[in-house]
Amino acid sequence: QLRKEMKWLHRGAQARTSKPKNHLERVKELIDKSYLTTSSEMEISLPSKRMGRTILELQNISKSYGEKDLFTNFSHIFQKLERIGIIGPNGCGKTTLLKIITGEISPDNGRIKTGLNTYFSYFQQETEELDAELTVLDYIRQDADNIRAADGRLYSAVEMLERFLFSGKMQQSKVKSLSGGEQKRLYLLKSLLFGSNFIILDEPTNDLDIRTLEILEDYLDAFKGCILVVSHDRYLLDRLVDYMFVFEQKGIIKFPGNYSDYLLVKKFHKEKNEEYRKETTSSVRIKPLLRSQRLSYHEQREIVELEKAIGEMEKRKLELELYLEKEASKLKPSEFKEISDHLEEMATSLDRFTSRWLELTDKNRL
Repeated sequence: QLRKEMKWLHRGAQARTSKPKNHLERVKELIDKSYLTTSSEMEISLPSKRMGRTILELQNISKSYGEKDLFTNFSHIFQKLERIGIIGPNGCGKTTLLKIITGEISPDNGRIKTGLNTYFSYFQQETEELDAELTVLDYIRQDADNIRAADGRLYSAVEMLERFLFSGKMQQSKVKSLSGGEQKRLYLLKSLLFGSNFIILDEPTNDLDIRTLEILEDYLDAFKGCILVVSHDRYLLDRLVDYMFVFEQKGIIKFPGNYSDYLLVKKFHKEKNEEYRKETTSSVRIKPLLRSQRLSYHEQREIVELEKAIGEMEKRKLELELYLEKEASKLKPSEFKEISDHLEEMATSLDRFTSRWLELTDKNRL
């Protein structure tokens, strides 16, 4: 586990200038306790089916309940090995989106196209009704006695259960004797076991113990397919995903990055908006000082027009800068250049307007 954490940190170092503090503390704790590690458990590398050219396409899908619109005209074309996290407040429609993708419910509008070679594994918040009278081993054997790993080796159901922390004695126990967390772990094993290539996880870290979470993270690290995960677990999202669907009041926002990246950009936008509000308030306060008999009527009119033009231009410049930061990964090079050139022109005009405004205000003070 420590080796995997260090590998994650080194891999992320090229893309980020800082690491989440809690993540670094977790690595430090693993280093301090690494002498306690004695087991040599197998890295789980179960097979995944090969994907076709078309994986999954969402085309302008919408869903509402009563008068509440959960999302409207949302589209996305999934690519191979894409790992996407979904965040948003409770009740915003995250689980509904997953159920639409898996065909459990239908969208109000729009179209979903699933590739012929796309096979889902869906780990839901609500664990399926387990047959309480079955033994743990028989529950897994309902689907298969043996499971072939990615390296071609054949593992028995007994061996796979052992890798998921079910001892021989527990395998002979009835499902009804398991704790809620143990039943969740058993359901997780069955959800991931049988050769899917598109894993969907809805709050997978709820009710799972730390060791089970480590096994899950190891498996997902090695998985050679698409992953879509709803979670509030910042550590899991930072480690696992490189793209986000963010549920906000204005709809689902696509964000290229993990959860920590999203929080940094959100903080930046908030600071920019606060800075703009302060500048606007400051401009309003100085306006009464500029009405003076030392300036001609035309010069006073010019100051009013300059203030208005500067305010509008600053607002538009900020909007374009935020748009460029948010949508940069989606823009064509020509579009990116066009917006950048426009920003340069606006900066030049702002300098010219501000210089003239300062000239007039200095004249007013003489």
